[in-house]
Amino acid sequence: MTTNHNRLRYLLQQYQLKQITWEEMQELFAGINAGENEAAVQQYLAEVLENPASGNAHTNIDWEFMFRTITREDIVAMPPVRVRYMKQFWWAAAAIVILVGITAIWWLTGKPTPSTENAPGGMAQATILPGCEGAMLTLADGTLVSLDTIKNGAIALQGGAKATVVNGALVYERTGDGVVYNTMSTPKGRQYQLTLPDGTRVWLNAASSIHFPTVFAGKERRVQLSGEAYFEVAKDREMPFKVMARNNAEVEVLGTNFNVSAYDNEELINTTLLEGAVRITPVATTPNIAGKDVVLKPGQQARLSVTKQAPVQLIENVDPDKVMAWKKGLFNFEDESLQEIMKQLERWYDIDVVYEKDIPDIALTGKMTRGVTLNKLLPALEKMGLHYRLEGRRLILLP
Repeated sequence: MTTNHNRLRYLLQQYQLKQITWEEMQELFAGINAGENEAAVQQYLAEVLENPASGNAHTNIDWEFMFRTITREDIVAMPPVRVRYMKQFWWAAAAIVILVGITAIWWLTGKPTPSTENAPGGMAQATILPGCEGAMLTLADGTLVSLDTIKNGAIALQGGAKATVVNGALVYERTGDGVVYNTMSTPKGRQYQLTLPDGTRVWLNAASSIHFPTVFAGKERRVQLSGEAYFEVAKDREMPFKVMARNNAEVEVLGTNFNVSAYDNEELINTTLLEGAVRITPVATTPNIAGKDVVLKPGQQARLSVTKQAPVQLIENVDPDKVMAWKKGLFNFEDESLQEIMKQLERWYDIDVVYEKDIPDIALTGKMTRGVTLNKLLPALEKMGLHYRLEGRRLILLP
């Protein structure tokens, strides 16, 4: 992508003023990585260093966010059927060093932290953006492909399948019989959609991963899940669809819509059925729970503890809107414990939550969009009884 120098300067200024759009942000990072923009980037950064008090505009730039995003852009979109990596120019690395240096100077001299919105007590804080669409794909040979900026186009031809991005979603099409395995992962602050080679559609929530074959062969269709995903399974009674959740539970279906939440930092694996029928089979070394099947009906949820020797708990009349809120772009808290809410915020906003003392024993109820910045969401939670302090990407909860 070519960005002329005037345009690049405009984008940098928009970033300074905190008026840059998400599309402009992507254009800016692509421009920084383009070799022909070396002189323009160096000149702009030099001006920032030489004029530290000019308008005080740059003292409010979220350099930390820019640094994290630039360093995450080292893997980029590729042409059809071939994986290639963006060459990192030496000057881009130098620019990052300069940005980090500026942040360090401000910190050591007691300057205000990068900010656009105010935190409690008058402390200015950087705007923490909500999550968005994006994921990392690991091919069979270990090649990593960033799906964050690819909107359309074939990205790999391997085994018996072709992987293509269609309207921002990854789609697999069977082209032969060769079977290899891929893994799609979403970091904190990302979610993504996947269509498996049998036509099954998968929505992957933040901080999750799914391991799957590029071609389903044999007597079953099996995938492995860590984190949370919603499945719309293509019907095939001759080949059951099975989800192995954290190697602790097996969810077997014939054709159905369901949600599985199996995060590594959660005690429970929750499987919620929206349509059809599923069978939950615990997988464990303890004889008293292994093999105890539970068959779900629509509106039911199975809860399996991964730390306690207990049978699967069956919950009736589960609110589907609450379970599927993440897929619809919402937070939906109904008498939710503070600890569970904070886990959702950690995953979506890519933050760390710290409890200053004991975890406050409060429960919150409310519904809000996941599209707002953390800085706008926290005051709403404060009205519900939450007390906090925000320091960079650390959310400190107060008694």
